[in-house]
Amino acid sequence: TTLSLYAAPRDRDALAADAADRLQELALGAAAGSDLQLQLVKAFAAHATTAGQLDLLGRIWNGAAVLDGLTIDTDLRWELLTALVAGARVGEAEIDAHLAMDATATGERAAAAARAAVPTPQAKLAAFHAAVDDVTLANALQSSTISGLLRVHDRSLLAPLVGPYFDALERVWAERTNETAQTIAVGLFPMQLTGTDVDVLAITDAWLAAHQDAPPALRRLVAESRDGVRRALAAQERDLG
Repeated sequence: TTLSLYAAPRDRDALAADAADRLQELALGAAAGSDLQLQLVKAFAAHATTAGQLDLLGRIWNGAAVLDGLTIDTDLRWELLTALVAGARVGEAEIDAHLAMDATATGERAAAAARAAVPTPQAKLAAFHAAVDDVTLANALQSSTISGLLRVHDRSLLAPLVGPYFDALERVWAERTNETAQTIAVGLFPMQLTGTDVDVLAITDAWLAAHQDAPPALRRLVAESRDGVRRALAAQERDLG
């Protein structure tokens, strides 16, 4: 949360890279076969962004780099693959190939997240429409799709989704189940764009002002997300000081 929301935007990329370097160092130095080793590898994969970090992840994923004691099971292989997808190192072909080897409900969820992590505007828009408009999509697949959609190294990929998100809120609230609607309202709120060229606070305030008659529960969720934006902006300003 600190790296993604509270750090000053001008320093964010450098801080994130430093943090991932440290996670890499800790993962490589962890006791072989330990739970700590596994958790550090997962954390490193989730935060890897630089060429060197992604190179190492790729070698771990394809077996060229072996960490003593680390078992690359199906779940970890999906996590490594999704990180490589987000870093534009692999794509649909690798996702399809791995799903063919893990044709399970868990594999379907992991594949949905990986596809949504593909770093192109087309993939992000497709993931958005799947999560918001596909009424046949199971709740678990919807959640996985949203989590993958938010896996971005370049936050500008999310900017084109801000307008469609706010435009869809009332329709989603009226047409979908409470659980599904809440997942969309909270999960797709453009929090990650806080502090960018997209003025999330102003856009949210404008929606709240224009939708005084929206369902109170929906307004509450949007207002709570707005408060998260306010806190993040205050933290970013403090960090700049």
